[in-house]
Amino acid sequence: MKLAQNEERALKELREELFARYPIIDFRLYGSKAKDEGRPDSDLDIMIEIPDYDREMVAEIDDIIYRINLENDVFISALVFGRDELEEGPMSESPIYKVIQREGVRL
Repeated sequence: MKLAQNEERALKELREELFARYPIIDFRLYGSKAKDEGRPDSDLDIMIEIPDYDREMVAEIDDIIYRINLENDVFISALVFGRDELEEGPMSESPIYKVIQREGVRL
């Protein structure tokens, strides 16, 4: 997995801030950057798993990502899943979730 210096810095900052503020269960990079197929203009696809899907928490996470994107000149695109959705809902069978589980890189 090859990332530019600003991308590494942004992901490290995001991970540290999220784990300090929220009960994060899983945090993975997936997509082209995780597979070393990204181009310089590719976004950073991130999956974040929290215990229960909470709209307020997701909005706060989105705000943090927005700020980090601006500060580091990157584009982090995040999918946030609640463990409750994955265990009790249809998301466990979602094709994108299966790909993330198979190909995603834990950060």
